[in-house]
Amino acid sequence: MNPSEKIILQAIKGGEVTMYKELFRKYSKSLFYYACKFISPDDARDVVQDVFIAIWTQRSHLDIKTSLNSYLFGVTRNKCLKHLQKKERTSPDDQLSLMEIQHYETYNDGINTLIEKELNHKYEEALQQLPPKCLEVFLLSRRQHLKNKEIAETLSISEKAVEKHINKALKHLKKELKEYLPLLYYLGQFWG
Repeated sequence: MNPSEKIILQAIKGGEVTMYKELFRKYSKSLFYYACKFISPDDARDVVQDVFIAIWTQRSHLDIKTSLNSYLFGVTRNKCLKHLQKKERTSPDDQLSLMEIQHYETYNDGINTLIEKELNHKYEEALQQLPPKCLEVFLLSRRQHLKNKEIAETLSISEKAVEKHINKALKHLKKELKEYLPLLYYLGQFWG
């Protein structure tokens, strides 16, 4: 789990509704589309809603060892599997979905972890290539979630300078990680 995810998790554990809503905003759509691979859209909406309700109701007991992204997709996958198993009479399509989830669960966790590690490594490498001030501004924006005005006040620079540093960082990251952009978008890790 990266430092920004730890901050998010701690805030949610502390009952911070704003951070919880931000987590929902960031992940709900991709979790919904992921669940739709296995179950109907109506059921997928219910599953995703259940995932976020469980996070909120069990927030003080959350102990996440993987990345937040892996955790959320894993919980969604498990809830889809349980949903399919609960159906008394399953159609052949449901059986196929059940087998797909079980296959995914068996074979893809290690692959996803490796892909995430490689992406995080490349991302961190690209960040370290930024000039020091640019990196500082970018990290305050993306990992500390400070607004441009707050960053400007903290570093005693203009808001225009903050915008310039963030744009420079994003341009550099997009150039350095261009071959990984589709995966970064899919995993919900775009510049977090």
